[in-house]
Amino acid sequence: MAEKIYDIKSLGEVREKFDVVELSRKIKKQGDVLILSNELKIKPRVMSLAVDEGRILSLFSGIHKSKAGVLARLRTDRELIKFSKKYDIYNISVRDLIKLINEWNKDIQNNPLIFLSQEEHDLIIGSLLGDASIRQREKNSCFRFSHSIKQKYYSEHKRDILKKFGITEFREVKRKIKDNFIYAIDFSTRTHPAFNYYRNLFYKDRRKVVSKELLNQLNPRSLAFWVCDDGSYSRTQGYIILCTNSFSLEEHELMKEFFNDRFGLDPTIGFRDKKYYYLRFKKEDSEKLIKIIKPFIPNCMQYKIGGENGR
Repeated sequence: MAEKIYDIKSLGEVREKFDVVELSRKIKKQGDVLILSNELKIKPRVMSLAVDEGRILSLFSGIHKSKAGVLARLRTDRELIKFSKKYDIYNISVRDLIKLINEWNKDIQNNPLIFLSQEEHDLIIGSLLGDASIRQREKNSCFRFSHSIKQKYYSEHKRDILKKFGITEFREVKRKIKDNFIYAIDFSTRTHPAFNYYRNLFYKDRRKVVSKELLNQLNPRSLAFWVCDDGSYSRTQGYIILCTNSFSLEEHELMKEFFNDRFGLDPTIGFRDKKYYYLRFKKEDSEKLIKIIKPFIPNCMQYKIGGENGR
């Protein structure tokens, strides 16, 4: 295949011919940079630099261009604004700015609530106990999930909460599993240092594990996301099951102890197909659990607690 020929191969040339702020505003989703690069015949790497510079200049009018590439290491506008309120970015040298951003990213990796909202944190914790995963890509990680197409509104609910991270994927897919086709929604965020924290919290030897440190961060809202992901409600018998199939017996015993100590619930550890464990809450405990999580269950997922779905 012939190599593509680009007319513009340097950031300086882009600055001469285009308004980089206007270029940055044309980027709405992942893939737009490459599309615009081909359209304007600007080398993709150069286009990315120009878009990053335009994003910074749109937020901080008059900032020196030498600082734009450094500040672009902060991946979201919200983060940039928080950082600028903490440090005088206009008067700090480029060298000191690099050091401060490196420290900022390390701090977020150790304590993401410096940057995340509590709702974002709860969604990530609850979903990772359920269907979500963290994928490490080089230095940083991204948050991912896949839900059935029947849970499209639930997927949109999660997407809307996490949209400030930047979404690289949100699409309907068709997959073949054995002899059947399934339809799903695949979602992924951009990579960010904050997700490294959850990777370290949840994963050991590339497998999700349950620990006391993790369970201690569960609250009613994160528990609601867990139930929405992995919960199943029996209308005939009035109980909730958590399909925690991927975890070991020891991990289930830890979860059982947690529910008892934190919420006064005493789930039974079930076993099926000679290899899978799960948690089942008796009717009385299911009623208690529903009272705890109901304020945080989206309308589209009311069936998980025995209700009728809404939009």
